[in-house]
Amino acid sequence: MPAPVLTASAKIMCPHGGQVTLIPKQMKVLANGSPVLCLGDVAGSPIVGCTLPPTPATVPCTVVATEIPVPKVGMNPQVMVNGKPVLLQGLQGLTNSVPPGPFIVAFPGQTKVMA
Repeated sequence: MPAPVLTASAKIMCPHGGQVTLIPKQMKVLANGSPVLCLGDVAGSPIVGCTLPPTPATVPCTVVATEIPVPKVGMNPQVMVNGKPVLLQGLQGLTNSVPPGPFIVAFPGQTKVMA
């Protein structure tokens, strides 16, 4: 089932309310005026505002550690931009917090372009 394509305007958050700062690697393909995100664009993105308190057993989120690109859920290998699959609203992955936490796609950045 098609899902919205993620853009640089997407709202992606750590499980503790921190905001992922998205920096797309391509700027030519746009959806609703914002660059489309491709595989590899979210991993490594900084996280600002994580509220997980640092303790001997916990470390707050500061960066997206991994993208888990499940085909047809988090990315579509049939829709490519610069040779990379586009990312979808169902994208999953983990932050670098201790313990690791899944990030949340709260809004894809647009809802018209589906893949």
